[in-house]
Amino acid sequence: MKLILYIKFSLLFFPIILLGCKENVNNVVKPGDKPVINSYLAPGQAVEMQVYTEIPYTDTDSAYSKPIVGLKIQITQSNGKNFQLIGDKDGNYLSKKNELVGPVGTTVTMSFSYNGRTVSSNTIIPPKPLGFKIDQKEIIRVARSFGAGAPGSGGGPGGAGFVQEPRVTINLNWQNNDNVYHFVASQNMEVNPIPIIVLPANFNFPRRRFNNQPTLSDASSIQSQTFEYFGKHAIILYRLNPDYAALYINNSSTSQNISTPQGTISNGLGIFTGVNTDTLFLNVKKYQ
Repeated sequence: MKLILYIKFSLLFFPIILLGCKENVNNVVKPGDKPVINSYLAPGQAVEMQVYTEIPYTDTDSAYSKPIVGLKIQITQSNGKNFQLIGDKDGNYLSKKNELVGPVGTTVTMSFSYNGRTVSSNTIIPPKPLGFKIDQKEIIRVARSFGAGAPGSGGGPGGAGFVQEPRVTINLNWQNNDNVYHFVASQNMEVNPIPIIVLPANFNFPRRRFNNQPTLSDASSIQSQTFEYFGKHAIILYRLNPDYAALYINNSSTSQNISTPQGTISNGLGIFTGVNTDTLFLNVKKYQ
């Protein structure tokens, strides 16, 4: 199946810790002095990058992360296709339509100047996942409505009433002979998705996307109750570089353990990494 990328990677994947701290005494970096980068690179796709200020960790600071504008971000690739990103007022930087990430195996380097330092990082575009399979192409969920004012609710489950819904496990498998990290995400593909559970008006609707934790195994599973909308879903398998997995796994700072998150960006924080995907599809149908 052809590589299909349905989502912007800035979405991709998870919130990056923005809390900063001072480094060793011989190389003190002021709190909030580093930029935070968010960029995921896929072969044949445009380069997208978000750059924001670091949130300094101090006793009295109430600052919040802000977009960094006006940067001259240079992209250099081992295939010789080099270009500069174009930024906007929201700290988003994008390459032109004909300026794309190189194929599998390409080393991509980004660099720019910020606060008198050169911020830089590089990554390699990994191979596509192999042998991706799913054991279900269709599942059935029961529509429910809750709360006063919800159609057919009557203050309790509506639609199909108290029909017992079967719990189905969707099993996913792939080849992982190289023992590298993968993770699975699901994205609802409908333009106007219909929620499976209708909540009262003062409740926020659930997200249209979810993903599992990175794994070194060759299998994963999704429970049918995880899906929150009817319709077609893209089930996306990502092959990851080690830097993404390391940042995800170490994303565990607390009030008892404030630290700069692990990363591979010189003079910066966040993530700049290559990914590759394969995509299958699952249809969530409404019980009739």
